Amino acid sequence: MTNENSPKKQTLWGKIFQVLITWTVYFLFRPKVIYTDKTLKKRLKGRPCVFVANHTHHFDGAFGPAVLWRYKPYVLVKRQWYEKKRTGKMISWCRSIPINLDEADGTWFAAAESVVKNGGSLMIFPEGGLSRDGEIHEFKPGAALLSAKMGVPIVPCAIYGTYAPVFGMRQKILIGEPIESDCPETMRHSKYARQLISQSEQAVRELYAQMVETYGDCGQYKTVDS
Repeated sequence: MTNENSPKKQTLWGKIFQVLITWTVYFLFRPKVIYTDKTLKKRLKGRPCVFVANHTHHFDGAFGPAVLWRYKPYVLVKRQWYEKKRTGKMISWCRSIPINLDEADGTWFAAAESVVKNGGSLMIFPEGGLSRDGEIHEFKPGAALLSAKMGVPIVPCAIYGTYAPVFGMRQKILIGEPIESDCPETMRHSKYARQLISQSEQAVRELYAQMVETYGDCGQYKTVDS
């Protein structure tokens, strides 16, 4: 029996389209995927987890799943994007889950739970929107609440670059060590989630600072917290 809260099963055309998107991302932005520990590539394979990353560009939603293709994550996308005639149709073909940020929305959480229960992973941008003021914003707790309840790790990622196409700077992503989730029986999931999301935000900030130290300031943020 199919759970009504489960994401729609991806069609064959959707899978083909997702591959085309991945090829396009690799052609235009020549991504470089970096792991803080080389064993992470294999350790994360087939293991349900929640990838979290900073968010400064609309392309992040396509870039993240494309470079993490071996883990096939579902990405959370604002529901408004699905309402756009052409863009919404294309997003619906991909592995994605709509979320309404303008009101209390539990449907995304139920869908995300279904993904994890079936052995899948997710990619979430916890800032809740694009950073337009040159700062990494405070992370919202949704990703961590899912992690706390389901017992799956959060994997912090730092996206670095300004999406200069073809001959510009290579777009990069640095993937950090998973933050394990083991909520004590005596603690509420919501309280534990606040600890997890704070730890996750700090990890992403530190990963981004590492990128700046290695590759220089690309102008993505006005300042970088160390």
